[in-house]
Amino acid sequence: MKGTFPYLLFGAFCLFFTLGLLLFHHIPASLFDQAMDLKLFGPFHIVENYDSPWFINDANHPIELLEPRNIIQTRPGLVYLVAGLQKLLSPLRDHLMPFFLSLGNAKHKDDFFPYALFVLVNYLLLLLSFSIYLRCFQPDIGSNVLGVTFLGGLLVFNDVTKAFLLTPHTQLFNLLVPLLCFYALREVKDCHLFDRGRLFVLAFLAGLGVTAYGTFVLFLPSVVIGLVWTVVRDKARIDLRMAGRLALVVALTVLPYLAWVFYVRSVTGSFYSVEMTSQHQFVWILPVLRSNPLALIWKLVVNFWILFGYAASQAIVLPLVLVAAILLTLDREHGLVDRLKRLRRFPLEALVVSGLFLLFFAINGEVAPRTSFPAVPALIAGTAVVANDMLTGAAPRRRMLGNGCIILLVLTQGLITVFKFGPFN
Repeated sequence: MKGTFPYLLFGAFCLFFTLGLLLFHHIPASLFDQAMDLKLFGPFHIVENYDSPWFINDANHPIELLEPRNIIQTRPGLVYLVAGLQKLLSPLRDHLMPFFLSLGNAKHKDDFFPYALFVLVNYLLLLLSFSIYLRCFQPDIGSNVLGVTFLGGLLVFNDVTKAFLLTPHTQLFNLLVPLLCFYALREVKDCHLFDRGRLFVLAFLAGLGVTAYGTFVLFLPSVVIGLVWTVVRDKARIDLRMAGRLALVVALTVLPYLAWVFYVRSVTGSFYSVEMTSQHQFVWILPVLRSNPLALIWKLVVNFWILFGYAASQAIVLPLVLVAAILLTLDREHGLVDRLKRLRRFPLEALVVSGLFLLFFAINGEVAPRTSFPAVPALIAGTAVVANDMLTGAAPRRRMLGNGCIILLVLTQGLITVFKFGPFN
């Protein structure tokens, strides 16, 4: 899609959502065990996650990432990015400090600048996620620009963004990574990405991403699924060139993290994972597997089903959008049967990527609403693709009604998200 209008509108979503969070997203004292409440001035508050001080401290002192039992040691990428930005933008620090100090005593003066940079990165992650989302629409979407852009606003109007937009953390990657995987799978399957050099650029960027958030590793199965899809569909021959390119993609994706682990172990003699040590992520499988393999299979099915339920509850607006698009575009030329057939154009890749993330966290063992959310962004993109397709072929008045209904549904979702109680972590 060409033009800056979608980005300006998306920026407006971010601005008004942020204002809503500052005014209405407050945590009561009875729930201070979940997150911290930072009072700025007047009615403005920020809810900050308890991991945030670790991120800020390590951005101020990156060497502390090597300290034993540092809970950020397994995900240093975001910390190093902010530490680098802090050094690069240090001339601005003194100019901005009077503004930071005017916000009150919510934070130590040395923490204001890295905190602001972490939040800035969160906004950039939102913008990058939206940019990838727009790449799903080729050619230009023309008269449906409002409907498609508002559907992209669901990347802002959700519980993960609400809980983590204004706090230093890695959770905003739960928007970016699924869309990156969806994009990679579609491009490999339909646009010959596997034969192009930019695949290696994406693989390297995904490898850097793994150092910040583990789900970036799902870039690999997304590429592999797209490749297998292409081989089966086109009856292509698997040769040494294909195997070599795939091996290089794997290397570029995993080597940055392996290099970090090797570096930490060579310097400190150990590598600490709070996720495995304290939260038992992934390692919970081993004792269950040894005692009862069938019980493990059942537990994985239960985890997947619970995560599926959580994800469905967070994506409830999407089937409403599709129903509205079907009903509002019905006419003599486009009957109900035709409209229902259009549903077959829902990108199967979106379902595959959503299932991939649900499976990842089912194996991970961290079963919670926020770990189910990565299944939603690809479904948002898939829903927008189908809705755009239906509206494009409709009569002008019906197309306008369809876009208007999408706008109404998304705004309703945004208001509900802002004004409802929580979540806080």
